[in-house]
Amino acid sequence: MAEQSKDSSPGPLPRRVVTGNASDGTSKILYDDQGGNILNLESGGKFHSPWWTDSVPADCSTATYEDPTGHRDFFVSNKGSVATFVWVPPNAAVTIHTTKSMDYGLILEGEIKLELENGDKTVLKAGDLVIQRETNHAWYSRHLTQWVEIFFVLVASTNAVNDA
Repeated sequence: MAEQSKDSSPGPLPRRVVTGNASDGTSKILYDDQGGNILNLESGGKFHSPWWTDSVPADCSTATYEDPTGHRDFFVSNKGSVATFVWVPPNAAVTIHTTKSMDYGLILEGEIKLELENGDKTVLKAGDLVIQRETNHAWYSRHLTQWVEIFFVLVASTNAVNDA
């Protein structure tokens, strides 16, 4: 079973700098930390989600100091967005799944194989970008000793697009 914690990830947690507007309209820094939620997976992998929104477009009208990551799921709601770092251990797999979102994933480190339910496979390396449109997919780490790090932005979607 997965467990939530504030533990460190396989690499250092990224610095999170969040801006907002004060009541007088001037911009200010709301957070400058390594905050957010961490989900430890049984495989040894980790998710780190530093920010969520409840809607798209996002409501940026408040200058609140309330961190939205405290009591949230790690996947996007049916109306919002989430930013998530994913660390996949060496020689590990993330089984087939789907998200109800448009997912933009940038491979930051390592090499990973993406496999779709129809058997299509492609290898992604650091610097590659994957854009997933509500598709069933699995991930396979291709290295015996190196972790894979991916940064995702998931944006709620209305329905799957079929290009048949």
